[in-house]
Amino acid sequence: MTMFLTFVISFLLDTDIHYKIRLTGLFIYFDVQVDQFSLIFYLLKIKEILRKPINFVVAKMSTDLGASFNEQYMNINTKMKKRFMRKPNVSEATNEFIALAIQCEHSDQPAFAGHAYVGAAKCEASVGHFLGEAEHFLAAARQFMKAEKKLKSLKFYSADRENLEAATGCYIQALNKYPDKSPIRTSILMELASDLVELNHKLEAAAYYEQALETVTETIMKTICLKNLLSLRIDSGKYDIALEIANKIVDGPNANVPEDVLAEVQVSRILLTLLVKPPEDSKPPSLKQLFIDLMNDNESDAIPLNTDLKLKLQSIIICHATGDTQPLISVSADTKQFLTLQQVELLHKLISDERG
Repeated sequence: MTMFLTFVISFLLDTDIHYKIRLTGLFIYFDVQVDQFSLIFYLLKIKEILRKPINFVVAKMSTDLGASFNEQYMNINTKMKKRFMRKPNVSEATNEFIALAIQCEHSDQPAFAGHAYVGAAKCEASVGHFLGEAEHFLAAARQFMKAEKKLKSLKFYSADRENLEAATGCYIQALNKYPDKSPIRTSILMELASDLVELNHKLEAAAYYEQALETVTETIMKTICLKNLLSLRIDSGKYDIALEIANKIVDGPNANVPEDVLAEVQVSRILLTLLVKPPEDSKPPSLKQLFIDLMNDNESDAIPLNTDLKLKLQSIIICHATGDTQPLISVSADTKQFLTLQQVELLHKLISDERG
């Protein structure tokens, strides 16, 4: 018997979507909160699982917007068209796009809000208000990114990455309105990179952090950017590149790294050096001095570590140099309490390499 599913979907004021499913005479009701883009993935997923024809009917969207999004968007967009003997009312259209976007946000429809903000940005561009255009593109980017995160939380992923691509495009449009060395441009790049990390697109995030480094001029911001990039390179197993980045954090011009950050970076430098085993002549002077001061118990502002951690690191270095795997395992177990989770992973990798 051919199986048919009929979906009758009602968009209520609270954005609940009620599904009524008819399956060989059996009706099942369940509620979820999704936007229209997520709904498409629900339907495709069910079709893929059942491998059967699906019939579905979507009722007219009714939200607190008073009419469908498409209808309102087109009505506002019409105001931008030139009329005989009359210029388009750009200011009115801009305000209405913004109002529509805000209502979509309140209705938990971030993708629709993003499109409305893009409409407002285009209105601003048409009259040469480039800062207003950038502001609205940035608002659109954040809404599209919110929609992408929402999809991820629902365990749905789009091969075409519509929301993510729209968000990235809007971020790029926004930052291109600012001068090359503008702090706002740097902040936008770092915000985009941070969102990509949250969505587990770490290679893409690293590329935007690297772009941010080309524009950043403020020392603290540069340190934050380098530290984030260091973390991404360690996560991706690029230990040689990670060591170079860690060296830059310590050796950078006018480096004034906070003590807690410096301590974390120095420990990572030690572990990365043991893993990468760079030639002696390629090590920067500060890295050579780090090992000398550590192994000789020299007091130095460059090693703001407590005594217990220094002793543990000395033991790890000696065990690694002698190739004693079992003592290395024992020392590592006592050292973990002083390390970050990422540094613990580096230590595990070091032990694994010694065994292998």
